[in-house]
Amino acid sequence: MPIDIIGILLESSSNFDPRYSTGFHLRGLFYRVLRSYDPGFSSWLHGFRGLAPFSISQLMKVYPGVYFLRITSYLTKLSDALIKAFSKAGRIELLDNGFQVVEISYKRLDLERLIRDSKPYTRYELEFLSPTCFRRPCPYIPHHLLGFIARIMKLMKRPRSHYRFHPLPDPILMLRSLRRQWEQYAGLSLRVKGFTRWLEEGGVAIAGVNELKTHRFVNRARNRFFVGFTGKVRLSLPKDIFREDAAKAVNLLLRVGEETQVGVNRTAGFGMYKITKSFLVQTSEDL
Repeated sequence: MPIDIIGILLESSSNFDPRYSTGFHLRGLFYRVLRSYDPGFSSWLHGFRGLAPFSISQLMKVYPGVYFLRITSYLTKLSDALIKAFSKAGRIELLDNGFQVVEISYKRLDLERLIRDSKPYTRYELEFLSPTCFRRPCPYIPHHLLGFIARIMKLMKRPRSHYRFHPLPDPILMLRSLRRQWEQYAGLSLRVKGFTRWLEEGGVAIAGVNELKTHRFVNRARNRFFVGFTGKVRLSLPKDIFREDAAKAVNLLLRVGEETQVGVNRTAGFGMYKITKSFLVQTSEDL
């Protein structure tokens, strides 16, 4: 299944600096514009249960009066509908301001080429551009043991695990989230045996953080809140359990995640990051 990237360039007579919370407004705009073009499809998508087949970036200021947003779609039908819907909309209302749609761009990720070009990098620096948060199961059970332990807990009539928000750069939760997206929508195998076990045994570790901050957002209407982190994180693939095939899979997932975003509330602009540095050579500083 393809992954499509749709870029929408907007102009406005208003000049303001978008806030992180604009992502919630963009999600509302997404459904309004899609509903104006195809009400039935919009209703189906709004009621979708499970991993959302799309993500929406934050509203990004290009320069005064010009803004950009990106929508990543895993469904060809959705991609086609969005391009037609925003082309037809022309002018939209967002954050009590009027915006003119001036340009719509489109590209499709070549997933097979991404697999071929993946590199076994040993170190990364990631910059998280919008608040990011992961869902962590409680109690935490490693995935490679989950099936066996789940059967035991069922026999013992123990309650099922629940989840908590985890606003920290946990590489296991991050790469599990990215792999889940890949497995559900990419339609291609990572071709790595035992990847989850390798990951949970410390295949990717945090080597350092810089300017890490958390941000809290309150939805008073629903009496809910969301917390996410931003900042720079350095990751290392320790040499004592390094595997080239797994390292290539990490590289693939991280590069795809730059477009698809990661973690909780991807459909509201959260979980945006970029790879700022990557290295192939192990050093004495590696964990």
